[in-house]
Formats: sequence, C-alpha cells, structure tokens
Amino acid sequence: MAFLRIRSQPAILRAEGRHSRSIPAWSEESGELSRAARILLVRSRREVTGAFVGGYQSAFRGVGIEFEESRPYVPGDDVRFLDASVMARTGVPYVKRFREERDQTAHLVVDVSGSMAFGCPGRTKGAVAAHTAALLSVAALRAGDRVGLWTFDAGIREELPPARGSRQARQILERLVAAPGRLGGPTGLADSLARVRSAARRRGLVFVLSDFRDEHFFATAKDGEPPPRTEWIALARRHDLIAILIHDPREDSLPNAGTIRIADPERPGRARLLATGSREVRERYREASEARRRALVRRLRRDGASVLTLRADQVPLRGLVRFFSERSSTRRRGHR
Repeated sequence: MAFLRIRSQPAILRAEGRHSRSIPAWSEESGELSRAARILLVRSRREVTGAFVGGYQSAFRGVGIEFEESRPYVPGDDVRFLDASVMARTGVPYVKRFREERDQTAHLVVDVSGSMAFGCPGRTKGAVAAHTAALLSVAALRAGDRVGLWTFDAGIREELPPARGSRQARQILERLVAAPGRLGGPTGLADSLARVRSAARRRGLVFVLSDFRDEHFFATAKDGEPPPRTEWIALARRHDLIAILIHDPREDSLPNAGTIRIADPERPGRARLLATGSREVRERYREASEARRRALVRRLRRDGASVLTLRADQVPLRGLVRFFSERSSTRRRGHR
C-alpha cells in the first residue's frame, strides 16, 4: 500500500496485469502523428472564426488606448469621457472616443515532458496542449499580435521568438504538430520559466500549457533559499499570466483490474504495485487526486495567474470560448 503515502500521483502510462495493456507511445514516423498533424492544421484554421478572434481581443486588452475622435453626447455615454474643450467652444456636450492599441505579444509556453504523453493516441495531454496552443496562436496572429513559442521539459527545448505574419503562423503550427511525437523527460517549470522571463522583457501575455506535475516546483522553500516558484510569481507580476491546466479525468481513478503496476514516465524505475481490486484503495486514490488538483488551482491563482482547466477528453474550443467570455465580463465590470 506504499502508493497511499504518495501525495502527488504520477501519470499512469503503463498498466501491467491480466486485464490491462500498455498505452502505445507516439513516434514521429507513425501514421497517427501524420493524421494528427493534418487534423491540427485544419481545425486551427476552421475553428478560429471572427467571433473567436473577437473573444480573444475582448479578453486580453491591448497595451494602451489612443484618442480617435469626439462626437456628440447621447444618453447612456460615460460622463467621465466628456470633452471639456469642445464643450467650451460649442456649448454642446461631446464625448471622447478612444481605440485600443494592441501591439501585444503572446508567449505560448508548452509542456512536452513525459507526463504529457498520458492518454490515447491522438488524445494525449500533449496533443490537446498542441491543439489549444494552435488555436491561441492563430487567434492572436489574426488579432495583429506577435506570437512566440516555447516548448519545455526539464528546461527549454525549443524557442521561436515572437513575430507576426503568415510565416510565423506556419512555423508555430509545424512545431506544435511535431510536439506530441517528442514527449519525454522530467518537468522543470522553474528553470524553463526563468528562461522565458529573461527573454520576455516587455509586458505581454504568457500562456503556460501543462499538467503542472512538478513536485519540486510546488515544494516548500528551504531556509535561506528562494522558493522554487519565484520565476512564476515574477511572471505574474510583470505579465498577464494564464495557466492552462491540461487534465485527463482518467488520471483521477483506478480501474478495478486486480494488481497493476503504475510507473512515473518522468522518473524511470519509479513504480508501484497497486491492488485496484480494493474499493478502499480506489476511493482513496480518487480523493487524493481530486484534492491535489483543487490545491494546485488554488496555489496558481494565489500566485497571481488566471487558471483555465481543459479536459483531455474534450475539444479545447469550448473551454477557450467560455474563458474568453468570462474574462471579458470581468473586464467590463471592472470599468464600470
């Protein structure tokens, strides 16, 4: 029953036993990956409609506003924007109109560590993260923003500096298409985010797409040492930081399959035998997993990030649209 003392369960990639089988691994040459590449490219172009781009723009404001014109006041206009100089000349109330200057930079930081390989071919957490990042990149580029891409495991694996245009879109999508076939290695959030923060000097948007399975990152700081989340907190203070938690509900429960072996994909040789035939074992595992996720969301929000949880068994489009809508509503209420 050793696993009951583990507070953060590893993702289950291999289940060995009479009633279970291994989950196939991705390979860059596999037919599934080629098919996933086509689906990702087609979906990202089809799903990012004008309304989706509008939702993105409403959710994430530009870096400033610029005066556009003054027009006659109509009932319902905000009196804070009355143009005193025009009123003094004409004797008629006018209000100033402004337009938002976007000039925004979006950084997509995508986890490609071993734990992101959990799931079925084409529906791994890594594949969902890639699809989500593709939707965000196309929306941001259509809105006129610069977009950069970072992939990481123990550290930054690949970096594409922010830019605009169709060439940048192609480069981002090509890397995202390949990412699900290269999942592996431990998760190193602290070192990876330090690299992102040093490069992202200008205020912008930082989307971190991960399952956040990094025990060191959330550990309590030792005496005299900075907390592992120092870079994360610094990013939240400087940028609009959005944590996109990719979650597979199958990680929250154990099958009733007798004795099985679970292995941590990020730490070779670290495995446990679990007696899944026991109802108590299955229930305690479920409770511990759900408690971990709730605590994780609370911690990320307390550190200053906005949090969006996306299920790996659902398409990310609806979750993004709902998130954009909620942020837009909060933004409007804040301006009242």
